[in-house]
Amino acid sequence: MYRKRVAATLACGLAVAGFGAISPANAAEAAPAAGNVRMWEDPDFTGSQYVDATPANCPDGCDIDGWDGDNEISSVRNETACTIRLYADDNFAGRSVDLAANTNYSNLEQVGFDNDAESFQFVC
Repeated sequence: MYRKRVAATLACGLAVAGFGAISPANAAEAAPAAGNVRMWEDPDFTGSQYVDATPANCPDGCDIDGWDGDNEISSVRNETACTIRLYADDNFAGRSVDLAANTNYSNLEQVGFDNDAESFQFVC
């Protein structure tokens, strides 16, 4: 009888410990993606840098405002775990292109989107 109680207690303890081990992993999966997306005026990450954003400071997406970067983006460093979706129009409208997570694009002409971006969103 004693052995059965010890075995049952041990099994319950392992089950509880197992549930505790699962929780931190789920919490990590729910955390926002880290890293920045940076966008430059010219190819090869040169010229004026118009965008430096994170998923946390741009959770619903961002317009690339005014004369500073609007329709001028030629290179992008996506240092996030998210896809970056560039849009040809403000407010996430018009033609779009997806830029893969953790990838650099030295010339957006290669993806058919040079000097076209007016807004973008993080797709995580």
